[in-house]
Amino acid sequence: MAHTNSSFVSNRERRAKLSRHAKCRSRQRGFSMDTASVITAFGERSHDGFGGIRYLMTEGAMTRMARTLGRNQVIDSLAGAYVVVSADDERTVITIGHRYS
Repeated sequence: MAHTNSSFVSNRERRAKLSRHAKCRSRQRGFSMDTASVITAFGERSHDGFGGIRYLMTEGAMTRMARTLGRNQVIDSLAGAYVVVSADDERTVITIGHRYS
């Protein structure tokens, strides 16, 4: 019996569209275009209180990602990274960055 995931979204559908602001911030902060898709796939999802949805690479999210993709320096660098997407169109990335504590 095959295991299915009803919340599965194909890579084609998940592919993020970066706003002009997000493109600028991703260049400034050293994120590739595909990084936003990875963060939205594995990050902890929450509403940001300003009409956006935040995906944050918490410790739990990093563990899930490492189990799926393995570990390397690039993956480890995503700890604390976040993506904020529009609540109206979750494919549109508003901004991307790192949360430092």
